[in-house]
Amino acid sequence: MRAPTAAASPARSAARRVAAVAIALLAGVAVATAPAGAAGRVPDPVTVNASGADGVVTSSAGCPAGPLTGGRTLSGSDTLDAGVFSSLPTQMAVNLPFRVGGAQSALPPEGIHVTLTNARGSMTVRLDGGTCDAPELLYNGTVASGAATWQVVPDSTSTNAYRNASGSGFFSVNADVTLGGGKPWGLDLLGNISLLQPQIAVTHRAYWGGLGNYLSRTLSVEYRIRNTGSGDAFNVKLLDALPTGSGITRLGPVPQTVGSIRSGATASVVVRYRVCGIAVVGCRFTAGTQTSLTDALDGNPQTAAVPVAVQVPIAPVP
Repeated sequence: MRAPTAAASPARSAARRVAAVAIALLAGVAVATAPAGAAGRVPDPVTVNASGADGVVTSSAGCPAGPLTGGRTLSGSDTLDAGVFSSLPTQMAVNLPFRVGGAQSALPPEGIHVTLTNARGSMTVRLDGGTCDAPELLYNGTVASGAATWQVVPDSTSTNAYRNASGSGFFSVNADVTLGGGKPWGLDLLGNISLLQPQIAVTHRAYWGGLGNYLSRTLSVEYRIRNTGSGDAFNVKLLDALPTGSGITRLGPVPQTVGSIRSGATASVVVRYRVCGIAVVGCRFTAGTQTSLTDALDGNPQTAAVPVAVQVPIAPVP
């Protein structure tokens, strides 16, 4: 995460330090007790530290009764560096409808407060900083601050790599909520997110690719890597396809980068081999394919070893 674009006041810094301590203590419990993710894999840990000096605060409805009679909605955005939320730069937009009054403030859990968007899709997060009857944040007449909880809002859009994600954690907020533009704000998120997970299956097609290759016994094997899991696969690589059997030499190339494979889709790579002589009948071998991939947050790296039985074609044409 890049450095904040504006220096915080001593009061804001002190409040943020208190909130950061609280969020760190709470988060230690959350990480230790987090359940296993989809397909038995652990959730992806998420740590986001966002800030800006360009927040815009507008007046909104306060609570109908009680001390939180003022309403202040802060809108802003920040760009998260690659490696914070997956390996891609990510745009983070915030919309924080504070209720303020006295020495307290609240962020009611209704609505969507944070949106994280990159080329793979988007994820929305709802903050729960208390209600009109039970505020959980502080207010000093200028700054709303404190720590509370967040959770992912599920999205079933089929083209969204983060679809049907779930997750929760703790947030720390510190924001100037006086009306106007150019308001400094900071929001930290810490927790875990579970994503739909990819799964790899491998099939193949063996062919000569011409009479010259047939005569030189240079066989091409197209490995079809299919994502049979419910989640999209990223950073897919064919690490190896090592043959077992006499008279077989792998020519390569390996490893090969495949890229991304959506759920239900297939990508292909070709590896060449020097195989049995022309006079050999029934030439076959087993290729031990090894693949690697990650999920949409570039977490849960997994490798798969799939043996593939290859029958060498007899004729020089398919």
